[in-house]
Amino acid sequence: MKMMHRGGLVFLLLALAVLDACRASIDLKTVTEMVRRELLDAARSPMFNATIPLLYNTSAFFPSPKATKLPSGMGNPVPSCCSAKGSVSTASIGADAGCGVPSLKASSKTGHWGYWYDGLEPAMVVNSGDVVDIEMPTFVSAQAWELMGEGDPGIEDIHHWDENGPRIAYRGPTGTSGGHYMTGPVYVCGAEPGDVLQVDILDLIPRPNPGKDNRTVGVTTAFGIGWWARVGYVTPGYKADRNVAVVYEAIKDKEGRAQYWEPLYSFDNNDPRINLTTPGCVPQSGPVPRTTPAGYAEWNNSDYKFGGVSIPCKDGKQDWTYPNNQFSGQITIVPEEARDYSIKGTYRLPVNMHIGNIGLAPATGVAMITSPPMRSGGNLDDKRIGIGATMYYPVEVAGALLSMGDCHGHQGDGESAATGIEVSLNGRFKITLHKAANLPKKVSVLDYPLLENENEFIIHGYAYKDWIREIPNPQVNVSKYGPYGGVDLNRAMNVIYNQTREFLMVNYNVTEDIAVNILSHVDFGITQIVDSNVGLHAMIPKWMFNTTGWKDEPYYQAKVKTGTSRTFYP
Repeated sequence: MKMMHRGGLVFLLLALAVLDACRASIDLKTVTEMVRRELLDAARSPMFNATIPLLYNTSAFFPSPKATKLPSGMGNPVPSCCSAKGSVSTASIGADAGCGVPSLKASSKTGHWGYWYDGLEPAMVVNSGDVVDIEMPTFVSAQAWELMGEGDPGIEDIHHWDENGPRIAYRGPTGTSGGHYMTGPVYVCGAEPGDVLQVDILDLIPRPNPGKDNRTVGVTTAFGIGWWARVGYVTPGYKADRNVAVVYEAIKDKEGRAQYWEPLYSFDNNDPRINLTTPGCVPQSGPVPRTTPAGYAEWNNSDYKFGGVSIPCKDGKQDWTYPNNQFSGQITIVPEEARDYSIKGTYRLPVNMHIGNIGLAPATGVAMITSPPMRSGGNLDDKRIGIGATMYYPVEVAGALLSMGDCHGHQGDGESAATGIEVSLNGRFKITLHKAANLPKKVSVLDYPLLENENEFIIHGYAYKDWIREIPNPQVNVSKYGPYGGVDLNRAMNVIYNQTREFLMVNYNVTEDIAVNILSHVDFGITQIVDSNVGLHAMIPKWMFNTTGWKDEPYYQAKVKTGTSRTFYP
């Protein structure tokens, strides 16, 4: 059968939708929804893959999530263990993917590298109210392998290569471009688009390396997404492509509790003495769909290349020297002569364990990059997402599909170099589902990730609240300046201002005049300026409206510092 031309197909879909609408007297908004659903259904057909990209990335076919119910994406069947009755936790029953998994350990089989995708099989299935343990390894372990990876069985498995290639052959939406290693997804039984998922962070601990005397090490890297790349260097002789990393160690007390971070050494990733190695030649293909620059899914890398790069196999070896290093699982070998130890002991950083990237899969039907924060959460890089924090996320797909990673040992607001102290953490979480028909008031109009702790509510906003649907060709344009780029703090301020005003009016029943007045007394801050879709936050102290508590607490004082750490679960 011949492929229908894109323009002819669009015309046909529009004509059919309008005809059906006229027959049923349906409004234009519903027509748009009908067309979008037709396009998504067509997009899932292998025959149609080559014709869908421009349509998929046209924001006109993705009405605001508030205006219409989101599609559920390609998704998965409901796991059989979700129908089990009389169980404390659905994680204990069933044979489907993710059933019978009491905790998620770090391994090559319990995560996805550098992309969100609503068609992934669950790594774990849970019921609302379950408490689960989840390990979150960092892909940056490869930059200080002898301290962060070697000796840790879970991280060694994630980065393992052999003569058959890497255990994780697919990284990011293109096969090579993703950064964050995300543990998950966690399927929440009963979750549907329109619901809200609550995630309580009960504990976070720095992951000890059992093969290295239980030491915990992390890395901060200053590379091209950092603000320094916009303003330039002032040191004579420094080139614009410098990519310097600092390796930090968590200094612990006698009980093993992390007290502070101390720098060990630094190195430049562009140093020609640094090599990236594998023990053999590998096939260059991936098992899950990637998206091309145009935005559609391919189920095979038919060109046998990653990112258009082909590395020849000579004498049973492949040369992975920089810059051909955008491949999963590689280990950075930094020889002693390329390390600068002069910084050791010259300063300290406080411990502030938190999760940089945690959220729910977006309803897209294709793999999406993990770097820009999105409507359903993701890479917020908010240093307050630590112990004692409760996160609320709008659900876009069946099962919610919660994933988490990109953990930090410390980071300041802004994350201006490019990263925080990238470190592996182990966490304990309580997961609670709020159904759309019975949402608590504080999340009744939730259209973004909301943080709550004992002190305050923290609203998150970015240049584009929903960049996936608001920006044409989003995965290409989100990192650009200009009218469709995410690098725009002014636009982000407009978004966070409107969201915070709405929250005050809905949650505290104040008029818009009073909300505008109160906004002058709310702290707005820069969360991050490096994740393409730049982010701001607004902090509303609960004390301001706690009329029944003023007698016992006549003045405001912080009660909780998120990000404190323990070395054991309570």
